[in-house]
Amino acid sequence: ITVVYSSGIFSHTVSWCTCPNATKTERHLQLLQVQLFPANISRPKTAFTFDVLDHYHIDSLECKTTTMSFFTKLQRLTPKGTP
Repeated sequence: ITVVYSSGIFSHTVSWCTCPNATKTERHLQLLQVQLFPANISRPKTAFTFDVLDHYHIDSLECKTTTMSFFTKLQRLTPKGTP
């Protein structure tokens, strides 16, 4: 999945829980348990750290930063060559 941090955007391989009581619809809950906020509840492919969500909230309120500008900043912070 793609994980968005305050320091950039990175791809990670995730091993979802395959316990008998863990259904595919519970993947968003698995992400929340490790402090990641899923972008989609039904099939999460992107998640955000709560830290980056806090940074976005402050930037948008205090600096009037648009979502696109904030995302562009995160792209620029991501090291080159990062998948």
